[in-house]
Amino acid sequence: SFQRIMVAVLESCDPHPDFDYESDCNQLKEAMEGMGTDEDALIRVLAGKTPQQIQITKDKFEQMFNRNLYDWVNDETWDWGASIFFGKDFRMAMLYLLREPKEQLAHGVHDCIAGWGTDDTGLITLLVHLSERRRRDLCIKYEELFGRTLFDAIKGDTSGDYEGALLALVKPAPQVWAEALTGAMKGLGTRDELLINWMCISKDRMDEVRFCFEVQHGRTLGEWIHGDCSGDYADTLVRLAKRKCYKFLGAEAGLTIQAPPNQDDAVFSFNKVFNRLCRQKHGKPADNLVIPEVDQQEMGSVFAYFADRSSCAPELDVRGLWDLTNAVGFPPGDDGPDLLLTFSEWDYSGTGTISWNDFVREMSTRVNDPGHFQAAPLPES
Repeated sequence: SFQRIMVAVLESCDPHPDFDYESDCNQLKEAMEGMGTDEDALIRVLAGKTPQQIQITKDKFEQMFNRNLYDWVNDETWDWGASIFFGKDFRMAMLYLLREPKEQLAHGVHDCIAGWGTDDTGLITLLVHLSERRRRDLCIKYEELFGRTLFDAIKGDTSGDYEGALLALVKPAPQVWAEALTGAMKGLGTRDELLINWMCISKDRMDEVRFCFEVQHGRTLGEWIHGDCSGDYADTLVRLAKRKCYKFLGAEAGLTIQAPPNQDDAVFSFNKVFNRLCRQKHGKPADNLVIPEVDQQEMGSVFAYFADRSSCAPELDVRGLWDLTNAVGFPPGDDGPDLLLTFSEWDYSGTGTISWNDFVREMSTRVNDPGHFQAAPLPES
């Protein structure tokens, strides 16, 4: 059963745009009522659904039967603790499918840490590619679910450089950079190459780094640099340490261009670049077009504009995606099932929100799609 559900999840790369949720809920109820469980029925109903479709199913199930679907699956155990399912792995997989993405991640990290030993490969895989928003959400959700901070959990289960590396994966970036700057200057001598690299990497968020550094050491970054370096070299680094940072939504996600103040300008900027890229692709249809960074940033103005109005800013929620795609000229077929399917296609990271990286990947897909580069251009007025 566990093998079947894993195969079913992996094969469900193209979610169905529409389901009969009432029929699905009836099948789920029938599968769990009475003696035994129709495991194949559970797999058929749940394995192919996106997180948004799973949530709709859970809401519909509670509406129809006045019972929480997750709790029903979780409670269906024998008195001595054996699952009604043939194996505990199958039951755990079903519960994971029914959790929302933030809970899935938190439980996954906890399962890698809990008990004897640490699942190092699993832990690294789960933590290494998290955006800053997902780091923050993970830390909040972990403490909410398990009653201790993720930082304490990592410290209690690992040590040395490995512990430091894992903590760096879940701490806010400015805090990590402040610690890295300390490491470059601490002790005998200064590791100049590291110091220069970290100063340059953190320059766009230097105001946050300065704050974190002073909290950690009780003295300013500029004072520490003056005490560790000298001459023009020290003056240059101090100027960089005192750099004024202009804040705007999306800067922490990697955007370097602030969104225009109104929707028309944001859409015009996007459509102009998207059309030009499509013309380039049309001229060389056999070549894969890689979008240059400068074009990614200019198109990102429309992402930042609509992300600012989303419930999960600086990322896009379902409504934000609907508004964005309608504004630029390639909307889903409807604001129901097809919108949810489109959202799932854009959600490359599987987080339940559309991040900046998800947006760039989707634009790369679209400019290389004949359905776009051979189609009429988007309106530029």
